[in-house]
Amino acid sequence: MKRENIIASYRSVTSPIKKKATNDYYLLILKFLMGKREFKYTLNKSHLKAIFALCLFIFSAHSLAAQNRWWVAIDDGTDKYWDDNANWSTTQYGNGGASAPTANNLIAIFTSASTVDAKLRNNINKINKLKLLNGYSGNINLNGYHLASSQGPMINDGNVLVTAGSFFQTWGWLYINSGGAVTASGDGSRIKLGHNLSINGGTLTAPSGGSNRFILRGGFNLYGGGVFNHNNGTVTMSTRWRGTPGAAIRIDAGPGTGRNFYNLYKSGNKHATLSTNDIEVENDITIIGVGSIRAQSNNISVGGDWTLNSWKNFDAGTGKVIFNGSSAQTISWLTNNTRKFKHLQISNSDVSLAKNTGISGTLTIDSGATLDINGKNLTASTLVNNGNLQLSGSETVSISTKDTDSGTITYDGTATGLAYGNTYFNLALNSTGTMTLDADLDVNGSLMISDGTLNTGNNDINVAGNWTNSDSFISGTGKVTFDGTSNIVTGGTGDSNDFYDVTLGGTSAAQSTNAIAIDNNFEITSSGTWYTNCLAMTVSGNTTTGSGSIATTLSPTVAFSPANSATGVLVGSNLILTFNTAIRNTNDSALTDSNVDSLITLKTTNSSGSDIAFDATIDSDKKIITINPDSDFSSLQAVYVAIGNTVENSCGTALSAASATFTSADTAGPTITWSPANSATGVAVDANVTLTFNEAARNIDDSALTDSNIDSLITLKATNSSGSDIAFDATIDSDKEVITINPTSDFSSEQVIYVAIGATVEDSSGNANTASSITFTAIDSITPTLTFSPVNSSTNVAIDSNITITFTEAIRNTDNSILTDSNIDNLITLKTTNSSGSNIAFDATIDSGKKIITINPDSDFSSEQVIYIAIGTTVEDDANNAISATSGTFTAREIGVSDTTAPTITFSPADLATSIAKDSNITLTFSEAIRNTDNSEITNSNVGSLVTLKATNSSGNDIAFNASIDSAKSVITINPSSDFSSEQVIYIAIGATVEDLYDNVITASSISFTAIDSISPTLAFDPIDLENPVPVTDNITITFNEAIRNIDDSTLTSTNVDSLISLKDTDENGTDIDFNATIDSNKKIITINPDSSLSSEQTVYVAIGATLEDDSNNAITASSITFVAADSTAPNLDFTPADSATGIAVNSDITIAFDEVIRNTDDSALTDSNVDTLITLKTTNSSGSDIAFDAVIDNSKQLITIAPSSDFSSEQVIYVAIGATVEDASDNAISASSITFTAADSTAPTVAFVPPDASNCVPISSNVSLTFNEAVRNPNDSAITDSNVGNLITLEYTSDSSPVAFTATIDSDKKIITINPDSDFVSGEVVNVAIESVEDSSNNTMSATSGTFCVVDSTAPVLTFSPANSSTMVAEDADITLTFNEEIRLINDSALNNTNVDGLITLKETDANGNDIAFDATIDSDNKVITVDLVSDLSSNQIVYVAIGATVEDSYNNAITADSATFTTGDSLPPTVEIEAVITASIATDSDITFTFSEKIRLVNDNEADNTNVGSLITLKDTGANGADIPFSATINAAKTIITINPTSNFSSQQIVYAEVPGNTFEDYSDNLVPQTIKTFTAEYLKTSLSNPLNEKDVIGLIEAQIESAKRMIVHSTKPVLRRMEFLRRHNDQNNLSNQGVKLRFVNSSVTEMSHALNLSSLVNQTSDLFGNDWAIWSEGSVTIGETDENTFSSIKKIKSNGITLGIDKIVDTNQIYGVAIRMEDDESDIGSSGSKLDTDSLSLSLYGTFPFSEKTYIDGTFGVGKLSTDLTRIHESGTLTGKRKGEQIFSSVLYGAEFNNDITLSPYGRIDAGYTKLKSYSDSGKVASINYNEQKIKTARASIGLLIDDEIQTQKAIFMPNARIEYGKDIVNASDAVLSYVVYPNTDYTFRIDREETDNFRIGLGTDVLVDGGWILSADFERNQEENSSYENSINLGASFQPNSTTEYSFSVIGGSSSNKQFGIDFDKSMSDDWTLNASLESAQSSNSGYNNTVEFSTRMSF
Repeated sequence: MKRENIIASYRSVTSPIKKKATNDYYLLILKFLMGKREFKYTLNKSHLKAIFALCLFIFSAHSLAAQNRWWVAIDDGTDKYWDDNANWSTTQYGNGGASAPTANNLIAIFTSASTVDAKLRNNINKINKLKLLNGYSGNINLNGYHLASSQGPMINDGNVLVTAGSFFQTWGWLYINSGGAVTASGDGSRIKLGHNLSINGGTLTAPSGGSNRFILRGGFNLYGGGVFNHNNGTVTMSTRWRGTPGAAIRIDAGPGTGRNFYNLYKSGNKHATLSTNDIEVENDITIIGVGSIRAQSNNISVGGDWTLNSWKNFDAGTGKVIFNGSSAQTISWLTNNTRKFKHLQISNSDVSLAKNTGISGTLTIDSGATLDINGKNLTASTLVNNGNLQLSGSETVSISTKDTDSGTITYDGTATGLAYGNTYFNLALNSTGTMTLDADLDVNGSLMISDGTLNTGNNDINVAGNWTNSDSFISGTGKVTFDGTSNIVTGGTGDSNDFYDVTLGGTSAAQSTNAIAIDNNFEITSSGTWYTNCLAMTVSGNTTTGSGSIATTLSPTVAFSPANSATGVLVGSNLILTFNTAIRNTNDSALTDSNVDSLITLKTTNSSGSDIAFDATIDSDKKIITINPDSDFSSLQAVYVAIGNTVENSCGTALSAASATFTSADTAGPTITWSPANSATGVAVDANVTLTFNEAARNIDDSALTDSNIDSLITLKATNSSGSDIAFDATIDSDKEVITINPTSDFSSEQVIYVAIGATVEDSSGNANTASSITFTAIDSITPTLTFSPVNSSTNVAIDSNITITFTEAIRNTDNSILTDSNIDNLITLKTTNSSGSNIAFDATIDSGKKIITINPDSDFSSEQVIYIAIGTTVEDDANNAISATSGTFTAREIGVSDTTAPTITFSPADLATSIAKDSNITLTFSEAIRNTDNSEITNSNVGSLVTLKATNSSGNDIAFNASIDSAKSVITINPSSDFSSEQVIYIAIGATVEDLYDNVITASSISFTAIDSISPTLAFDPIDLENPVPVTDNITITFNEAIRNIDDSTLTSTNVDSLISLKDTDENGTDIDFNATIDSNKKIITINPDSSLSSEQTVYVAIGATLEDDSNNAITASSITFVAADSTAPNLDFTPADSATGIAVNSDITIAFDEVIRNTDDSALTDSNVDTLITLKTTNSSGSDIAFDAVIDNSKQLITIAPSSDFSSEQVIYVAIGATVEDASDNAISASSITFTAADSTAPTVAFVPPDASNCVPISSNVSLTFNEAVRNPNDSAITDSNVGNLITLEYTSDSSPVAFTATIDSDKKIITINPDSDFVSGEVVNVAIESVEDSSNNTMSATSGTFCVVDSTAPVLTFSPANSSTMVAEDADITLTFNEEIRLINDSALNNTNVDGLITLKETDANGNDIAFDATIDSDNKVITVDLVSDLSSNQIVYVAIGATVEDSYNNAITADSATFTTGDSLPPTVEIEAVITASIATDSDITFTFSEKIRLVNDNEADNTNVGSLITLKDTGANGADIPFSATINAAKTIITINPTSNFSSQQIVYAEVPGNTFEDYSDNLVPQTIKTFTAEYLKTSLSNPLNEKDVIGLIEAQIESAKRMIVHSTKPVLRRMEFLRRHNDQNNLSNQGVKLRFVNSSVTEMSHALNLSSLVNQTSDLFGNDWAIWSEGSVTIGETDENTFSSIKKIKSNGITLGIDKIVDTNQIYGVAIRMEDDESDIGSSGSKLDTDSLSLSLYGTFPFSEKTYIDGTFGVGKLSTDLTRIHESGTLTGKRKGEQIFSSVLYGAEFNNDITLSPYGRIDAGYTKLKSYSDSGKVASINYNEQKIKTARASIGLLIDDEIQTQKAIFMPNARIEYGKDIVNASDAVLSYVVYPNTDYTFRIDREETDNFRIGLGTDVLVDGGWILSADFERNQEENSSYENSINLGASFQPNSTTEYSFSVIGGSSSNKQFGIDFDKSMSDDWTLNASLESAQSSNSGYNNTVEFSTRMSF
């Protein structure tokens, strides 16, 4: 029976790129024309999920899996080496001896089974995997060798030590989990990872050094509390994987210690993405290659240089790059195009650009930071400048939103212009040339000229802050306006320092350091004040003060930093005092770093606090004092800083005392109080544990502590930190201060508990706590147990035995009282027989440990007596655990043994005992009764002779005593006759003079002990009582004769001794004196150190109470003393007159009074004859002239009187001083002192007239002023006011004494009287001005005085033009007028009239050289107004020049100066517009279009044209006016003359673009409409627009598709041949072995691999033999359909391939065949969605054969060559490009297999496939974007092993033919890089790097055919294809066929798989003749995406 309708299969070509099968059904008809025959095949694809278990796969895979090796080394103190087999086992706890893991099929596993370190001693080049599992605590020491694994190592515990010279490598992931570590150290250590790094709670210490030491081919993942120690090394990310997480940089906790990079070096063509958080690179970041770092929304902080190969190396996203290094940093790009950041922040003082740079967002420069753009262009959207932006001036700076409110712009180059613009906050010029302004300059802060020249170019400058000129300023005719608060340093006067015009428009301006020269006018336009600060101010022009003023001095003020009441101040901060003016000492001396300290007060808390040590400096400008504390402030310390009125400005104005307080920052982390406390015992077993913080706490990531996250912060263990965990639940209170830990169950009895918290929380100031832990012990809850001795039921107990009860722990009475020998008896029951028996007398004792009770019966037991012993529940342990009542019995028996042991002695006191009471008795207790050695009884009367009692020792003096012995003759008591002495040593002895009753003599014995100390310590004070004088700096000591302690027996220390001392002023009731006391190490000397020196002559009281004792409790007696401190105060003195007194009578004496008697410093007496030499008396100051005087001293030697030899001058300043030349009787010298005072005024005021007396030619409009040298008043002492000053003034003409009317005023200082005549004086007259008598405030009267002056008119007439000069928008028919302020005439004194006035006027176009304009002029009747009447109207926008020469004068012959004016008429012409793009009449596809107007425009409704509205008024269309709108955005420039439109997307190449300005949308500012303007362009794609072609996904897709196509061609040429040979072996019992078939093939790797197992009906046809039975012809067709996903770089690829293989082969003998096959194939790939594609035709020739290797084995082999021809189509913005590429292929395959036939057929096999393809170079053509492709070579290989299983089971009704397959394959693809270049840029290469790729593949299958009687064939197959770590595909194929006769067949099939596709089919086949067959089919298919698809097919075929 033919079996044509077996199920067709699906087989795929393995690809390194993820593939997926399409979800649609495809109806594919493959037609091959061969002569007149036609072959037609219908193929369907579908998938269902697997329904069969993969038993066979699991069984077979197990045999192929890597084998485990477990480290089981034994710790014997020697090194254990990796390669030693003795250290390895095949099981976790097995014995050593397994082969060491040194090969790729072995896994090395380390567990707790052996925690011994492993060391390498040779290279381990590749194992399968390394696992350090939980519990392994050892180290893997690479020891300088190479350790590599193909799979990713897992480090859960332990440490991999990558030591010097070691190399740790994996081709997979590296997992370092919590507890694990990888530590690199030493020179040459290296780590290389082939995939991702995952640090999940573990620690990685990276190699130090350069870019090849730590190579990472995947992502960097740090999370779960993991730690990355960068070790100052470089992480090199040469990523193989795109996207997230494969190439992610994931640092969950963000930057910080243990989470930062040092150097980051990114290479390769794949990207790395910041996936979760910001990162910090502490040093350099370098990116080369075409790959990039993608920031997304994350920030990158960089501490070193930034070096990128290309702008494409960095995708900023919305993140920020922060440069925060501490040394110089450079931002560099290796290519020259402008590079862009999104946001850039500069936080370092030295950052510079090496390339042009753009910031699309915000550039931020922090305070103290500097960005030097280094002559490079800078573009930014927004600048936030709090630091310094440094320019050269020649670069281009384009910033849309500039910061003019803060920061500094510095020019340091040679440019002559301001690149930043004309508005600044601070502007600093540090250039080498001349910077000339081209417009007015506005500086909102300060302007500094440090180097170079600033030339105004006759432009104005506004400055709101300071002006500092340290080089050169050329003012020209420009004006400088100070419109804020300014300090002005001119640098001096002269051409390079002077101003032209100066205006004060702000609050104040103050000169500093230099004089100022103003070459023209000075004006104050505000109410501000100009302070000269005693420096010269020269104004050459007019001075106008308006409502402002000019003052001599600016009173000093000070500003504190930190400011008053500031909080959170850094503890290491300096303090800054900034003065508004330069300051000096009030004695006129300069402030220096060496004397400024004394001016400052720095204390804790406030002015009464403790001093804080510091060092202060002052800057060179004497304006800033910097205070540097010697040490940091304490956390939250209040600091008080102050300066007194001890400094002044240059004019002598003193500063008012000022102070500030501030609080330092909180720098202390929260402290913890534990409950229970550390080391606590007896803690309840159900107790909770609490941690109480002294302030609110939070997590160190600033998140809140909650009940849900607090548990993770706490460690609770048994015993210690290594103990077992104790389960608990923790909560935190609402104040976030108290954590409560509630153990899940109670603690065990006496369990030691360990609880800890790490440094995991912080306060609100970010101060972390210190890790803390405690241990405590739970209470004892276990009852003591006891043991009897003899034990219960004992027999043969000696009759004289004692009984002991031994407890497991110390016991006490149940009332908590101590058990003693005296109370223990009551607890014991001792009876005969039992509890009811008779009592047995006894004495019980308990040992010192309170654990053993000894019961000593009063007499021996009787032999055979039963003894009952019991104790009740009467004792307990110290935890109140009472014992249970317990009893026992034993039997005594007499043992017949003689006594041969001498008695023993116990002394009391014991030997060497101390502190024995002085009245103590001494006892000698014997272990048994004693007697004298002569057997006589010892009695009270003879016992004394047996004992020796002496002082000190056996040689000491006898001590009298009485002795007695008890009735039992076992205790001798010695009673001394008197008490022992204090601390006396006592010697007691007894000789060998007594024996027991059995003649056993004792051994002589003695002891000694010491009596108690009973004498109190004595003490001595220094100084002694009543000592006088005592130096004020001396300490006080109290010395004891023996060591002392506190009376509570505690140790006396330097921290508690203060409280015992009383130190007061005068006596016990006086004021306390602060002190600090210490005690020496011997505890004998107390030293009292007063906090400050004692006061001069102070009486001091010092006392100590009875608060101390010696070690015998002998307390001291309370004691006290007083003493007197020495006199240490110098005499005080008072001057009369007082310092700064004024109005002192000129004949006054001067006195100096002292508060105590004084003498000369040589101790000699002061006398009238020697006192003069002590005094200095001068004029003005210490440098003045001497004033003669005579001085005397009074008899008390306390008053010096100085009598000047003559009176002082009027208002004379007097300086008087005395040096440090006198002292008191205690040698305390005074400090040198001085004062100044001013003598009374005795001089009358003087007056100066303006004009001065006898002046000539005074202008007639002049005012008259009288200026006095001092304030004046009326002689009656009343004030002169504006209302009465006129009474003092006479103003008249001398010619006739006629008065001149006037108004007079006097200024507020009463020094200047101003006389303002009501009208001008009469020219030629002499004016007399006189004033009456006035006086000064000292009643000095000035006599009446007068002066005269002559007046004349010398002012020319003033001319006013109308229209005014520079007027615009003047009406075209306007008249012109020249108006004079007074009557004019011709200069020849003749009158002006309408006839001659024309000749005076010039009227021209444009300027004085223009064409004349016709006019007619007239003059009014007052001869003041000339009117120029135009003959015709002026033109639009015409400039008119009008002038008059010096041709007229007033009536006083004052001729005018020639004058002119120009004005412009209004605009009456419409604007014009030019529409332009990049190229005339054409436009680049990505160009903007500009509309340039001839003048400024606005909207027709007079609204301003702006970026929000201009777009709606412009037309941009495709083709023409009626075309489709082209979307765009539009902007207009600030001048309103250029509109720029930016199309939303690029134009198409050759697109016609229509641009229009409508005629009714815009107008100029004269309402002239802009006319309609139209222009069309043709768009071109320019070669300058070309970019890297590898950025085009279609280009990458075409490259990858060619590689994929080449691989497919080899597979498609090889596989049919291999299947043919398999077919032949299966059917070697048949004669006719010809067949044809078509196979359906998918690119999806998990579908197409099944293609041999599913034969669709009518696809296999055995044919008759054309050449005889030895030869066979066969054919096989294939269709491949697939799709490859789009990714970041490559477009989606849809694949369709069809081909046919024709072969002929010959059977040589059994199982030996050879043949030849030819294959023709067409392969089509659609790239992306734009239409790019490739179409490849291939032709290959293969030779093949199968040869028996042995009886059961065989070798299949094939070798072939092929030709490729590929047509490529690429769609580009510039158009369609095409090309043709040729290729050559060579390929081979060798299969070694075997067949084992028993009950089943097993066919294992192994196969090696190899192929080589060379794609020749080619170029596509057609457009500007044509590309040259270099030659490319592709190598492919695959190694596979597999097993085929076939069986045939025959039953009565059917034949079953089950089969199974298992196969594993490894694919390797290695293609050369694709190198390409543009045809138009042939010298620029672009390289697409193609990595070598390896893929593991697994394939299993299960199936059966069932042949049933009646012509039915049933089939079922299941197959699964699995790619390593990737996709899998399951396929189920069900089929049935029915063949009622030899010519007819019906078949049915159901096909499904892992996808949601399903297919149902029915086929009918009918043989029409020997060769032809008719086929009809109905197929119905369902797809999850495309619904149902029904197909009806008819076809015919012919069989050979």
